Amino acid sequence: MHDTPSLYPLRPESQASSAPTPLFGKDDTFVQQLRLAAQAHRAGRLEEAITAYLRLLAVRPYHAELHNNLGVALRLAGKLDASVGHHRLALAADPDNPALHSNLGNALRAANRLDEAVKHHFQSITLNRDYGEGFFNLALCLRDLGRVDEAVGCFGRALALNPDNRRARVEMAITLLMRGELAEGFAAYETRKRLPETPVPDFTQPAWDGGPIGGKRILLYPEQGLGDVLLFIRFARELKRRGATVIVLCQALLKELLGTVDFIDQVVAEGEPLPAFDLHASMVSLPHLCRVDFGSLSREPYLRAPETSRIKLGHLDRAKLRVGIYWAGTPGRTQDRQRSVEFSRFMELAGDPDLLLFSLQGGVHQKDIQQAGAGGLVHDVGRGIFDFAEAATALSQLDLLISIDAPIAHLAAAMGLRTWVLLPSAADWRWQLGGSRAPWYPTARLYRQPRPGDWDQVFADLRGDLAQLKGR
Repeated sequence: MHDTPSLYPLRPESQASSAPTPLFGKDDTFVQQLRLAAQAHRAGRLEEAITAYLRLLAVRPYHAELHNNLGVALRLAGKLDASVGHHRLALAADPDNPALHSNLGNALRAANRLDEAVKHHFQSITLNRDYGEGFFNLALCLRDLGRVDEAVGCFGRALALNPDNRRARVEMAITLLMRGELAEGFAAYETRKRLPETPVPDFTQPAWDGGPIGGKRILLYPEQGLGDVLLFIRFARELKRRGATVIVLCQALLKELLGTVDFIDQVVAEGEPLPAFDLHASMVSLPHLCRVDFGSLSREPYLRAPETSRIKLGHLDRAKLRVGIYWAGTPGRTQDRQRSVEFSRFMELAGDPDLLLFSLQGGVHQKDIQQAGAGGLVHDVGRGIFDFAEAATALSQLDLLISIDAPIAHLAAAMGLRTWVLLPSAADWRWQLGGSRAPWYPTARLYRQPRPGDWDQVFADLRGDLAQLKGR
């Protein structure tokens, strides 16, 4: 999530509830302990903060600020039901506080209860029309609901109230990208480099500013995740066309795969010594720096499998289609929890003699196959794949990949494989808003939830399209 709640400001003790204090002799001791817990919270030591808040809660069970801070910490720890409960108790103790309404809205948004969240964010700005953080949080929820024009208006109001709110500028840029305003959106998205969580490259060489690059050696580095490298590496072709020597620094899992790309001169894995270079650039910045004409993006595949690999799939036999599946992200992360699909959904496709199912799933969710008793129905290829070059080899032997929003989907689509991407209602900006097509990948088809958590319609549409594909 891109949500950035702040802790509810410390209030004078005279304004808080005056419950007995059996563990502390004086009110200032309670305030001091609460400040220490909040410091641990701000430092990211969530379990320490939660433990401290719970201990203090035994002393002041009706303390609005304490319930609020505990609710924020629990949300960040992924304990969403408990978070919502504590925010409701905070609000009951101080019902006219706009910050408490907004933080309850944040917790409800994290729990994918967007309509409830919007009500509380609206209440926060009703109570205080100059509450910039309330407008910002409301904009995030409206965007999740697909109400992007209203979201743009709320981001604009947040920025009018606080022009230095860099995070609001970044979220506004993301909203423009979702709306398909790619040139303007990527230009505005450069503001992300001023956020504290954006990695700052430790290079003495200058950053490329988009100027002439012929004869220069440019190092492209991965700013965000694997999926972004797979998506944005396409724009390195333009650097090569302009006469640059293209060096790519990437995650080790991608090194062999990117070594097959004809417009990359050298690939270096993170942790390896860097060669000499003149300039550097984040791969995510390439669309802006290259002044890309988004109306004429190349439709040609730009990634391919290595010529030799140990990955060999079974024979097609009598099945008409070889279908790869990928259903789950990383456990414990809010985004991936919303993106992920229960493995049982894919069992609806099993047992069809026209389909041969291959799992490319990695990580702990590989065990879902055996736990479902599906070892004889789904061939577990993912267990034997150790990098993206091997994943590309497996994909090259398939007719179709059905995947959640995950790096494997970007890889398959970049290879030109027919790729069906299953998206939550609040999809990542890289897939834009609405529609069944993405601007980056001509062979990708997008299946979007009509409402939060509703995969029923997604799989109904998918089964219908699969039946048509088998009939060809």
